Amino acid sequence: MRDATTDGPPDPAVLDLPFAVGEAASGPLTWAQSVMWDAMQWFGKEANQFNIGQPLVLAEPVGQARLLATLRGLVEAHQTLRTRYVARSGQPRQEVHASGAYDVVVADGHDDPARVAEELAGRLAETAFDHEAEWPLRVGCVVDGERRVTAVALVGSHLAFDGWAFNTFVDLLLAGLTGEQDQPEQASPPAAVPQPASPVGAQPSAGEGVPQALEQAAFEGSPAGQQQSRLGLRHWEQGLSAAPASMFDLPRAATGDQPIERHLLDSAAVAAAAATLAARTRTSFSTVLLCLTTLVLTAYNGHDTAVLKLITGNRLDRRSRDLIALNTLDALLAFTVPRDVDLLTAVRQTHRPAFDAYRRAQCDPRAVRTVVEEVGRRRGVSFDLSTYFNNGHRGNDWAVTGPEPGPDRLAELRAGSRYTRLDPLPRSDMKFMVAASNAGEGVCRLGLLVDTTYLPGALGETIVRGIETLLCDAVADEIGVAEIPGRIGLTPAVRGADWVRTPAGWVRPADVAELVRGAAGGVEVAVLAAGPAPGTGLTAYVADASAVPEELHRRVLDLLSGRTGVAAPDGYVACVAAPPAGAGPDAWRGVPVAARGPGRPA
Repeated sequence: MRDATTDGPPDPAVLDLPFAVGEAASGPLTWAQSVMWDAMQWFGKEANQFNIGQPLVLAEPVGQARLLATLRGLVEAHQTLRTRYVARSGQPRQEVHASGAYDVVVADGHDDPARVAEELAGRLAETAFDHEAEWPLRVGCVVDGERRVTAVALVGSHLAFDGWAFNTFVDLLLAGLTGEQDQPEQASPPAAVPQPASPVGAQPSAGEGVPQALEQAAFEGSPAGQQQSRLGLRHWEQGLSAAPASMFDLPRAATGDQPIERHLLDSAAVAAAAATLAARTRTSFSTVLLCLTTLVLTAYNGHDTAVLKLITGNRLDRRSRDLIALNTLDALLAFTVPRDVDLLTAVRQTHRPAFDAYRRAQCDPRAVRTVVEEVGRRRGVSFDLSTYFNNGHRGNDWAVTGPEPGPDRLAELRAGSRYTRLDPLPRSDMKFMVAASNAGEGVCRLGLLVDTTYLPGALGETIVRGIETLLCDAVADEIGVAEIPGRIGLTPAVRGADWVRTPAGWVRPADVAELVRGAAGGVEVAVLAAGPAPGTGLTAYVADASAVPEELHRRVLDLLSGRTGVAAPDGYVACVAAPPAGAGPDAWRGVPVAARGPGRPA
């Protein structure tokens, strides 16, 4: 033991946990790791919001040596736990160490181990991980008056763990602490420790046969992995070819410096109702919740087609289920939202597109970015793929095992629902995300993140509570999709007459004109719709006889990034001069023309 130097109340000690096994190794990041690496670089110090923490109160106290022995066995068996993530020559890599040491923070908590463990986990999660300098897991323990461990605090980096991997690690740790094998109570336990059983089968010991992140990276670079990636990229290209550019082509609201709101609803009613509807429709809990998410969002933003990223684990075989490493990627869901049907029919119609999206999630994210950019430039848009759905529970967490809950039972469960608004954030790479996780004891934790620039006021609480309402109502009644706004008190977004609907989504021609004006050097510009029908195209009239439409279009495309409610015009007209002042927009159609050109490939 040695003295701790952390901020806050002093900890009595820090335990040293050395490890040594095999040889060092290194390799590229996996596809999943590279996605998270980029996100963490973007967030910087604010990446602490990705930390995964959990306090664990043990059913029976254990000796400190047993905790160290179990932890050491897991660290030595799973490369992720002894990996540093580094940038070398501008490229991120994972470096697996053969030896090293962990610090295990010790806190006295004989009066209230649960409270102390929760506080300790919170302290360990306060800062973002320095992946070049520290291991991707922080560990603390709570001890009683006899210095026995009564609780454990764990915090993992999301670069190393997803929810499945973290829960699997927790299961392995608890099995090692509560199992029947004898652990010698000594200060330096032996390096080789028998491994506990994994949730899905026997876990090999000392790292033999244990799936590792470096193996995953090697597969992804293999011919089989590249073929898998090509199939996924084809799915992305097909989906984006008809998807709207953004789900947030909406009038913007004024916000403060903390525009990102986060809402939580812990609800046993959501778990029971969604599981019931999944059984009724022969789909899944995930499909039911995903369907409700798309229906509520598109009811607000006025879209017929939804485009979302689905955070996808795809642990479909033994090796992926046992892999303690980040394994989540973004799947693309782009499909036409059913309107003139009842809610259960909409759930059934969502199932196949969602299945196809999840099935094609495993592909190279850097190649995905290339596809997104290429399709966007071909269509004259900059895609804003900032709508997310994350079904984070395991398998059949809430499978229906008894009679379906009736209205009275659901009302009783709803009475116990707990709504919480978390502290807002200054920024996020998401504008909207719905997430579900298992809060234990039959409770679904329904999380919602919203950017109030696009979904202002009390919309966040309306949506998260509205999903619960719709799920419970649908168990007893037939609900038409068109009824959704009225059922939950949702007022759809209001766009003025200066907005038009195009194949790229909703755009404001005045904003497009401003974009073209910037690309054309500040000359007079007008952007006119070809007709009043939905899905109409836009033509830009530019008061510059020397303008070359193709070059102007390329400059417009370069200015699109990060903007919603705009798209490149479908065509450009270089005019000899602007119409007389006060002549009105339509007068542009009659001025002398120097050149015409398309804003799209032939």
